[in-house]
Amino acid sequence: MVRRDGADEFLAVGEGLVEVTGDRVVIVTDMAMATKDIDEAAVEEARQRAAARLQDKLADEEVAAVNASLARSMAQLRVKKRHRG
Repeated sequence: MVRRDGADEFLAVGEGLVEVTGDRVVIVTDMAMATKDIDEAAVEEARQRAAARLQDKLADEEVAAVNASLARSMAQLRVKKRHRG
């Protein structure tokens, strides 16, 4: 959740780093998507493709990439479903 000018905005975020100092929080992440920008149908499609892809014989690097894609999709779906916007 990000609070700007008194308004709350919910974001789906990926992996990254957080720095908290005094009255300021800095987040560096590979993904930050506002709820209003998440296309639930497209994300669900991507999740299904990634899950199906894991059934194939994949090299370790491919498994890591597919798992990362799956994690991004799941994060977006959780935020979207929790905070319809």
